[in-house]
Amino acid sequence: MSETGVVDSHVHLLPGRLGAKVRSIFEDLGGYRLAYEAEHSAVCEQLAAEGVSTIWTLPYAHRPDVAEGLNEAAAATAASDLAVDVVAGATVHPGDDDPVGVVRRAVEDGGARVLKLHCSVGDFGPLDPGLRPVWDYVEEVRLPVVVHAGRAPSGVSDEEDLAPLDELARRHPEARVIIAHCGHDQERHALRIVAEHPNVHADLTPVVNRLVQITPDDAARHADRLLFGTDAPNTELTAARCRAHVDGFGLGPEALGAVLGGNARRLVADVRS
Repeated sequence: MSETGVVDSHVHLLPGRLGAKVRSIFEDLGGYRLAYEAEHSAVCEQLAAEGVSTIWTLPYAHRPDVAEGLNEAAAATAASDLAVDVVAGATVHPGDDDPVGVVRRAVEDGGARVLKLHCSVGDFGPLDPGLRPVWDYVEEVRLPVVVHAGRAPSGVSDEEDLAPLDELARRHPEARVIIAHCGHDQERHALRIVAEHPNVHADLTPVVNRLVQITPDDAARHADRLLFGTDAPNTELTAARCRAHVDGFGLGPEALGAVLGGNARRLVADVRS
């Protein structure tokens, strides 16, 4: 992982048919004009041209028994010769036969340095009993976990959807939780959780064409726990546009550097394996 430059902590370089299916949902069903091509090398080349040096690629399990293959694909992508450094992400579903084993193998054998849980796509909650040993493990190895909260198929969250993350942080105070999209429509409640729990972070990743809505004061107050992200390739907004949005907060150099990459590098560097 590069020690300098912008880190895009929310990218989905999904494999084969799954990547094509997800893209079709955005383009064919949603009618969106996506800012990136589908092919992984093209995505990385465009991100590099926009100033990104490192990405986290985040797979997500939509049902049981697919996480292992997705994790292996993410590890292979991270080992590829691409225009940016790639940090391998892992995923898991609480319905898997051995959820903690899936995560352990991804980290200890596959080199994953971040875990992604997509609650709305997988139709589960972060407090699902099947994830209890996973949360114990991520606390033990200090593995950051990006959580897309919510129950709606669209992924949009309401205040009730974020409540389990508050409870999760109480039960597992050492877990490094990253609230994806800063709560997607519930930024104020997401930042309240960040403020109350020292190990909870949030990423500033837009949703298709909607930028995260927080104030410059909020950005400055929580600059040590906010992460830059784009959701490439399935977004209408480029990394350059997302960067301009972050620049608009008027942060000082140290705080801006933390948001654009320092916080992400710190979280990855802290992983024990």
